[in-house]
Amino acid sequence: PKCCCGCVMSDGRFAVLGGHTNQGGDGSVLPSCEALKVGEDEHWTLLPAMHHERMDFACAAVARCIIVAGGYGTPKSEVYDEVRGQWLQLPYNCPDDVRLYDMGSALM
Repeated sequence: PKCCCGCVMSDGRFAVLGGHTNQGGDGSVLPSCEALKVGEDEHWTLLPAMHHERMDFACAAVARCIIVAGGYGTPKSEVYDEVRGQWLQLPYNCPDDVRLYDMGSALM
């Protein structure tokens, strides 16, 4: 099982990002990403892994990109470019005095 993931709807897909496994009490933080294609041909596909493992982070989908920031244990931010199919590291970390974890996301 997986918990503390980020979830967004983007480009007709429901993406589940990162998170934590708690298998046998000895879990690990994940960089993995999966997406469920919504519609007649529903199926799960793997997306490229993020550069950094993360859980409890902020995420949003904007203009065919998925942005992730912070999370428990990392100040790093990155963006998934859906056209290129790759994660790009953003040039700046989250400020040290701002704790971006235990965040949520919304679809509007």
